[in-house]
Amino acid sequence: MHTNRLIALNLAAVLLCLVLPSAARAQTRTISVEAGPIWNQADAQRKCPEVAKANGGTWNGQWRTTVPGRMSVCELRLPSSRDRYVVEVIEAGPIWSQSDAEKKCPEVARANGGTWNGQWRTTVPGKMSVCEVRLLR
Repeated sequence: MHTNRLIALNLAAVLLCLVLPSAARAQTRTISVEAGPIWNQADAQRKCPEVAKANGGTWNGQWRTTVPGRMSVCELRLPSSRDRYVVEVIEAGPIWSQSDAEKKCPEVARANGGTWNGQWRTTVPGKMSVCEVRLLR
């Protein structure tokens, strides 16, 4: 009887070792976020942590150029946000460029109690643009 109990406990321990790592992985996800042009690894080490912070994640050390001389993406690990955050589109007035968005959208996000996720778009040329803002539910 004692031997059967030890076997059962060992089996339970092995199953936990198999299940827990996959459960931990399920708590995060990896996404690619545009970061403007990244010229080299040193530039990525400056820009990607900031992109990660703005998106509520951590940079995993990976990046790639998507449009030479114009756009690169940083790969970020994000906690599962299904239950914690919602993304809202908030009007920001006209935004003329990416650098203009990088000034205006964080302010729009802060004013609404959220964090800019790096995304924006023009809705009415010359008159209105929107910023995507992560808000706690």
